[in-house]
Amino acid sequence: MSGGPLEFLALAALRREQAAAIGATLTGMDPWRTLGYQAETLARGLESTHPDLIRYLAARDGEPQGLVVVRHPWLRGAYIELFAVLPPAQGRGLGRVALELIESRYHRRTANLWLLVSGFNNGARCFYEKQGFHLVGVIADLVVAGQDEVLMRKVIRPAVGVP
Repeated sequence: MSGGPLEFLALAALRREQAAAIGATLTGMDPWRTLGYQAETLARGLESTHPDLIRYLAARDGEPQGLVVVRHPWLRGAYIELFAVLPPAQGRGLGRVALELIESRYHRRTANLWLLVSGFNNGARCFYEKQGFHLVGVIADLVVAGQDEVLMRKVIRPAVGVP
């Protein structure tokens, strides 16, 4: 990857301008485009705070490259609620680096990482499988009628005892 070093900023929420720009970009990308997400809806979610959510903004030279939103706790694990590598950074290893960061941040706190991937998003599903995620189940019509979501899990450390 060219330019300055890649930074990951852990944020409770994105600034309004960042949220609007990323929301607009995501609506032009799958799966958000096919699922019919609106830029304003995505932006509101990215700029709102919630005690169980943290956003990891990947930036290079101050420019957003990607974003991971994680909800913790969730089903004896952490749930990757949003995972996006923005177009200029795609195909350069950022996705792998981002998942390694998330795994390292949550390894001591939980046994599992969870995520949903749209059934039509074969490239993303293959990527997650290469990173060690396994199919748990398919949920029909979860986000949009006629579209499946695939629940995936990665065990990042053995579960011990009762929580």
